[in-house]
Amino acid sequence: MIAVVFPVLLLLAAVLTQLAGNGVLPRNRVAGIRVRSTLRSDSGWVAGHKAAASWGWAGFAVSAAAGVAVLLLDGTIAVVLAVVVVVVALVATVAVSLYLASRAARAAGESTLTAA
Repeated sequence: MIAVVFPVLLLLAAVLTQLAGNGVLPRNRVAGIRVRSTLRSDSGWVAGHKAAASWGWAGFAVSAAAGVAVLLLDGTIAVVLAVVVVVVALVATVAVSLYLASRAARAAGESTLTAA
C-alpha cells in the first residue's frame, strides 16, 4: 500500500508545486507550500514554488521507482529496503522543498520591499 500511496501523494505535490510556480495556482490557504514566507505575497508564492518544483519532481521519481521495486521484488529485505527509500524520499522532498521555498519567498519579498 505504501508503495502506491506515497508516490501518488508526491505526484500530487509536484503537480501543485509546478502549477503554483508557473502562476497558475494562485496564493491560497488550501493547496501549495503554505508557510509564512510564501503566503506573505504573490511574488513570494510564485518564487517559493519555483524554487521547490524540481525537488518535488525528484522526490516523486525516486518514490515511484522504489514503489515499483516494492511491487516487483520478492523477499522481505528487498521490500523493506524499498519502503525505506520511499519514506526517505518523502521526508527529504518535504524538508528540502520547504527550506528552498521559504528562502526564495523571503528573497522575493525583500526585493519587492526594496523596489517599492
